Amino acid sequence: MEKTELEKRLEAEAAAEAAKKAEAQETVPEESQRDLSAELDAVKAERDQLRDQFLRSRAEFENFRKRKARDEEQFRLRAAKNLVLDLLPVLDHLELAMQHARDESGGLVEGVAMVVKQFREVLARHGVEPVPAAGIAFDPSLHDAVMQREDPSVPNHTVLEEVQRGYMMGGQLIRPARVVVSVGGPPRETTTEQTRTCAEPETTEVTTERIGDESNTELD
Repeated sequence: MEKTELEKRLEAEAAAEAAKKAEAQETVPEESQRDLSAELDAVKAERDQLRDQFLRSRAEFENFRKRKARDEEQFRLRAAKNLVLDLLPVLDHLELAMQHARDESGGLVEGVAMVVKQFREVLARHGVEPVPAAGIAFDPSLHDAVMQREDPSVPNHTVLEEVQRGYMMGGQLIRPARVVVSVGGPPRETTTEQTRTCAEPETTEVTTERIGDESNTELD
């Protein structure tokens, strides 16, 4: 029995509707996948941004911590340096007393000698060391020339005498050594760099003034 025209049309419409439904079912997963991919990309971008912010914040905090530690260390060194500079004149006077009493003996002299020895040991434990002076070439970065003395037996610009001891703390100069420098001797054999640093020393006053002492002592 042949289908009527109406039945054929209904079947065609049903087939078309079924095809549309099938196509829609195939399209939905593709759109969902694109949406999920876009969301994943957005999450990855946000993750990278947060990670970058975290790393930057951590680096800034580390720099802050190091800067704070450095500032604290510099403050500690400045405080220690100021204390040492206040104490050095006391040691100067004790050493001067020992020089005047070198030919004497007795309990008082021995006691002062022990105090001087302990004083130097305490300074050494805190990184305070005397500046090399007598017998070496004059170094303007370490020495302060207070006088020039004729001495042909040694090369020019040799430190002949230490008038006041200089000190370094932690490898840095905190007080230059006040010295007497030789002239009139043979030229000193130096490298180009040494020639620059061992230039003609400029002398300051011929008298030496002890810090914290109002009296002056004339040089010999």
